[in-house]
Amino acid sequence: MTDIDAHAAPETAAARISAALDAAVAAPGDRAAAWRVAEVLAADWSERPLADGDGYSDADLDAAAAALGLPLPAALREALKLFGRRDDLTRNQDPLTTPENLETHEGALLFRDENQGVCWWGVLVEDLDQDDPPTYYRADLLDKTQEEWMPWTDRLSLALVEALMSETVLTEVDSMEKCWAQLGPEALEDDGLTALPRIQPEWYQTTWYVGDDLLAHAVDGAWISVLARSREALNAYTGEDDDEESDEDTED
Repeated sequence: MTDIDAHAAPETAAARISAALDAAVAAPGDRAAAWRVAEVLAADWSERPLADGDGYSDADLDAAAAALGLPLPAALREALKLFGRRDDLTRNQDPLTTPENLETHEGALLFRDENQGVCWWGVLVEDLDQDDPPTYYRADLLDKTQEEWMPWTDRLSLALVEALMSETVLTEVDSMEKCWAQLGPEALEDDGLTALPRIQPEWYQTTWYVGDDLLAHAVDGAWISVLARSREALNAYTGEDDDEESDEDTED
């Protein structure tokens, strides 16, 4: 029995991601719980499960650390070794960095960049000796004197899980459907979806929801990204039917 099976008594994809994320958030010091979320995401919400070759080698990471002249936290090494080469899970919009592109900015090691350079996510250099250090967010402001590193997550492993979820929900998967909508979070709650445990800080107004075969990310209470495991699941959420979709597909 795999770790996923052992920690996922529920049989639906929705229940598996919910149970895995619950365990990760509730288990400080247990990075393996965070990596189970990664395994569940890949197995249920991407084209294939995680496999050998999906990550970087110790030699790759040692070379990156040597080039930086800084240690890499254990959580970052473990994540990059597990799924660092899976662009479909990590680099659809705001990419997770690769070992060869690791760099510091304003006193922090960057592990993720916003795709238009408007913000960064990092670990303070002074915290790099910790296995699973806290993470910070920094916006690129016109007035540079107002820029600062703001607390993001208390554990790097959780920040990496959040990045994985955010990138996965935007992935192109032939067997799945996705959409974006201008809707408020009440629409998600009215549809019977369940809010997942919060990873991001309260000031960052975003919430994850899960339902039967549907994963949704609501940002700022208005913009929602949805990844569904079937056309039927997406149609149930959007209110569209297969005939309408078929007509659109024909026109394309």
